[in-house]
Amino acid sequence: MSSAVHTASRGFADIVSFEEAPCGGHTETPRTWFDGHLLNAEALRRSLALEHDAPLGLLLRCAWQRWALALASRLEGVFTLAILDRGELYLYRDPSGFRDLYLRQVGSDRFAFATDLDGLRRVSPRPLEPSRHALHEYLRFLDIAAPNAWYAGVQAVEPGQWVRCSARGVESGLREETTALATPVVDFDDAVDTLEQRLLHSVSQCLEASRSPAAFLSGGVDSALLCAVAGRQRPDLTAVTVGFEGAAFDEAPVAQKIASHLGLTHQVLRFSHADDVAAFERLVRQMDQPMADPATPATLLSFEHCRTRFDTVLDGSGVEDAIGFYPPRHMRIAVAYAARLPAAVRRALTRWLRRVPPLAGYTPLVDFEHPAETMIRWKGFTASEIAALCGEPASLERTHFYRTFERFPRHAHVERYSAVMACLPSERLTQCERITGLPIRYPFCDRAVFDFLRALPVPYRHTPTESKRVLRALLARHVPRPLWDLPKHGFNFPLQRFLAADDHAMVRRYVMRGRWLERGLLRADEVRRYARQYVAGDERLMFRVWALVVLGAWLDAHEDLIIPASGA
Repeated sequence: MSSAVHTASRGFADIVSFEEAPCGGHTETPRTWFDGHLLNAEALRRSLALEHDAPLGLLLRCAWQRWALALASRLEGVFTLAILDRGELYLYRDPSGFRDLYLRQVGSDRFAFATDLDGLRRVSPRPLEPSRHALHEYLRFLDIAAPNAWYAGVQAVEPGQWVRCSARGVESGLREETTALATPVVDFDDAVDTLEQRLLHSVSQCLEASRSPAAFLSGGVDSALLCAVAGRQRPDLTAVTVGFEGAAFDEAPVAQKIASHLGLTHQVLRFSHADDVAAFERLVRQMDQPMADPATPATLLSFEHCRTRFDTVLDGSGVEDAIGFYPPRHMRIAVAYAARLPAAVRRALTRWLRRVPPLAGYTPLVDFEHPAETMIRWKGFTASEIAALCGEPASLERTHFYRTFERFPRHAHVERYSAVMACLPSERLTQCERITGLPIRYPFCDRAVFDFLRALPVPYRHTPTESKRVLRALLARHVPRPLWDLPKHGFNFPLQRFLAADDHAMVRRYVMRGRWLERGLLRADEVRRYARQYVAGDERLMFRVWALVVLGAWLDAHEDLIIPASGA
């Protein structure tokens, strides 16, 4: 019997023209494209009365003909999907966002679509040019979020939404009709029990056909809980941790204690500076678009290591989108109170606080142009700095981040912070999985787990003193709290040390002397000024200069791109 897990991870790129389709623009049989993996393919075949070895294309066509847009809620896994049916093209990207899907309208009734931007360039009849709006967004956030993309006229499909294309144009944001999520339990202990059962089932699905399973273990709550649940079912599971030099970055000691308690084999991967630089060079050649998550080189190295040793690797990512985020106190104060102060008053307070060392730590309360900036993951360039770099006013109003922030009332802290953090996706995992082909599974993205967590009352998810409360309670059943309940800094990377190595070699190569500076995307004198100031010792510019290093290296690796001049 075939496995319940169906994988098709080669990607796709194509172009459709409705005027060329048979029957007056209507295809007689739906045509499908799929990239990713399905965990419930066998169950779907039974529901549709198909043979157990029915091919994926037939399965998807039959499922679409029965459920239409509601098909999306029945597919378990991480995937992108395209369906051409009766003169309309439907595009879908699962809610996790761990697979990409791009769209470009190239005629009144002609559409190009692909799972990567290079593929979209190949099938597009006209060249693609960088979007100035996307450039501004990258400089501000060090990433570009859907529906925006690096190229002008290209739309990234947003996770969890359908896009419909026809001779009438493009319609985004389509969703199947669903009822509001109800609170599934009342008692907190029952919530913990239910979470454990759903997570066990999800992990079981993910590892069903695996002969050599592994799981990433950073030492945080999410990955530790995943290892605890998976280890119960698969004692042969290997926990994999990326270690860094320096106690401020290295989670390996905590991860080792957790793995030892669970009785798991534990591998700690440590990479040299030369390894990191080589990985960076591979990344900029293969990334879809500029993306400056500092941990990406180490992620690529760990994926490459696992690709030849394990056939399935579990990852704890995705839980934050379900359980949400509880904002730190300084963010709540900045949004609810400091934002009411006139900008001139905030600037004066910022200058005064910086001059008083004991109070300098309070500057984030007032040091912002817009209160949403307190929630930005990586501190890129401000709007005024972007204007100086680009020779034009910064265009940030079209970013998903700022539009989402404005939707919430002033004191809706948890709801707002959770929503805007979802607008700061990192393509780190997506790009590294695409480049390496490592089979990653994300049990927290299982709809049964995801919807359950999202429906829990906020006090079950977070309290002012304890984030991820329900996950912590479940983890405490398997691993003693003293082993893991410690300050956590996430999967971090020693970026300052990386940039300063060999007399700031990467900064000098890509920011001071990069070939891309001659192409006019940014003002070369402004770019070099940041580099000189950083090399001279101003470490406050670290993320700004890192954004320029990544952008410059990516552009130098893609010299065939058409680049409009700055201010154009």
